[in-house]
Amino acid sequence: MSNLIDKTNDIIDKVVSSTSRGGYTIERVGKMLENGVSPKVIALQMSETSANKKYTVNDVKSYGKLYEDVKSKVPITSKQTKALINDTKESKEIISEELIPLKVRAR
Repeated sequence: MSNLIDKTNDIIDKVVSSTSRGGYTIERVGKMLENGVSPKVIALQMSETSANKKYTVNDVKSYGKLYEDVKSKVPITSKQTKALINDTKESKEIISEELIPLKVRAR
């Protein structure tokens, strides 16, 4: 029965959004850490399974921190995300304009 559940979860992982897969991954890492699995082992497993990324112990610990944090609330809201992205885009535009010599801007 457990094997059937694992296969079903693997299929679901392939068809859900990257947002969902990210959430599932954070939860799995958090649960493994809670149950004493070594961060080194988790990092190695994730690196071996990943198509092109290498994971470190610090990455795994960060995912564990995020897992603990999201149990009570999100550490960054949708509104905050949009505002920070917009602020960054606006700052880059201002910086770009400042870096363009005046002679070029006048054309």
